[in-house]
Amino acid sequence: MSGESIARTAVIVSVRRVSEDMDPDRAEETRQLAEGLGADVLQIRTFVQRTPQRYLLGKGQVEELHDLLQALRADLVIFDSELTPPQYRHMIDFLESSVMDRTRLILETFAAHAHTGEAKKRVQIAERMFELGQLRAMNAGYDQQAGFIGMRGPGETLFQKRRRAKKSEIHDLREQVREVDTRYAVKTHTRQESAIAKVAVVGYTNVGKSTLINVLAGSELLAENKLFATLDTAARPAHFGRQSAVLIDTVGFIRDLPESLMDSFRSTLAESRDADLLLHVVDAGVRDLQERIHVVDTVLARIGCADIPRVLVFNKIDTVDQARREKVLLIGTGFMISATTLEGVDRLKDHIAEVLLRHVVHGRYVIPFTEPGARAELYAGAVVVNERLTARSWIIEAAGAAPGARLPQRFLRKD
Repeated sequence: MSGESIARTAVIVSVRRVSEDMDPDRAEETRQLAEGLGADVLQIRTFVQRTPQRYLLGKGQVEELHDLLQALRADLVIFDSELTPPQYRHMIDFLESSVMDRTRLILETFAAHAHTGEAKKRVQIAERMFELGQLRAMNAGYDQQAGFIGMRGPGETLFQKRRRAKKSEIHDLREQVREVDTRYAVKTHTRQESAIAKVAVVGYTNVGKSTLINVLAGSELLAENKLFATLDTAARPAHFGRQSAVLIDTVGFIRDLPESLMDSFRSTLAESRDADLLLHVVDAGVRDLQERIHVVDTVLARIGCADIPRVLVFNKIDTVDQARREKVLLIGTGFMISATTLEGVDRLKDHIAEVLLRHVVHGRYVIPFTEPGARAELYAGAVVVNERLTARSWIIEAAGAAPGARLPQRFLRKD
């Protein structure tokens, strides 16, 4: 897997049971992934089955697909589900064409959008882990032994040799990204110790997260209309009223995200776990909106974000009509905005400021009446949520501070 443009003519194949409903959005998503890699998708073909087939498609269906590929002169067939190694080999042999399944397509897409050394290594780890799993599944086909001079007993099987090589490569890559993970931990600890709120922007891929961050923070993140345009976590400062915050852009989610990618990008996904607030951005115009919300919620729960306050943001409302807007509002409580036309953005900003003040109380300061200057510093550099008096001091609860603000840390109480 190289992540390079596949630049081929392709047919996408979807297989479903008679009892299953059509899922055109899944096939459409597969088409977008393929076209993002440069493929020219000529047709999406759906096969319906009464009973599951050992090789995914029945004999007659495979012959029909073979004839279709020949008639269209397509040189690549993409299945929008994951193929087992036996199914993969069967399709290659009988279709006389290049074959790719959804998992390989997602891995290729991640590889194509990995621009930094860190992201490239994480994708490589995911690829090698996937290949190792495939290798284990094909163990029976690698029982030929390779003899070694000086070895006692039988030689190492070809399977064992290839498995050892994959494991060694994965180990080396993990060692290389371990330093990056350490830096992530240091950054996270620094943010936790600071008085600046952390807002993670999460969501399905290609919903406009980076565009929204550009609007909220006035920064310039890469914002493309492509699936997985963002793979590297980025942080940008922003202000919501007097509340300062760091906006964290995260890798987009997708249904059936390969487990190897989840494992490889776990440390970057963990940035969301350390947030004070989650902005869950969704595309208001997609048909399978509820399913995509569910996909994101499931991933967030898996990485430990279930209890973090979140705001649902319906983006791209400039692309839908009034009837669709009313239907979207029935799905869940949230804010309807357009990061492109800025409709609804001011209301969203005001709400974020309110939520942060309610949930992000970073410190309780006990300042003696003999230190009025410290009280003045706190009011100047942070957002005071509450203040009460005792016989000898002010007790002040303060929220996020501006970057570089001077706060009277000697009076901070963590108990």
